[in-house]
Amino acid sequence: MVTRTRDDAGRLREVKPPDFLGSEPEFFIFRALQRRGMVEGIHFAFQSAFFGGRQTRGGAIVDFFVRSPRVGINVQSEFFHQRTSAQRANDALQRIAIESSGLRVEFISEDDARNRPDEAVAEALAGTRGRGPIGA
Repeated sequence: MVTRTRDDAGRLREVKPPDFLGSEPEFFIFRALQRRGMVEGIHFAFQSAFFGGRQTRGGAIVDFFVRSPRVGINVQSEFFHQRTSAQRANDALQRIAIESSGLRVEFISEDDARNRPDEAVAEALAGTRGRGPIGA
């Protein structure tokens, strides 16, 4: 069961459970995928490692690897992805590496993940977001 609360604007919002290992914005995208009828482990994987993941230089993590359509979705939090040019450059390089393996990568900003997760997921799956890493 998912707990809900009201945000500052009075909108009803789900609360990330303590046992969810990702960030709050990632949780909102996770739930948006579930609302589309997708099941983790069958239709999508959370935190998929590419090229050795975080443990290997040049490795990458895709927040959500969707099997059909074949797309990777990365949530771009302000803290970990937008503060420095090095963070933005790293995201751009990871996108190039992952897409060279044949996986289309879509990025969802923290703001979109919080305020319009269902629409952002629909756009990412359809390939209509047309946006690269935030700030890149």
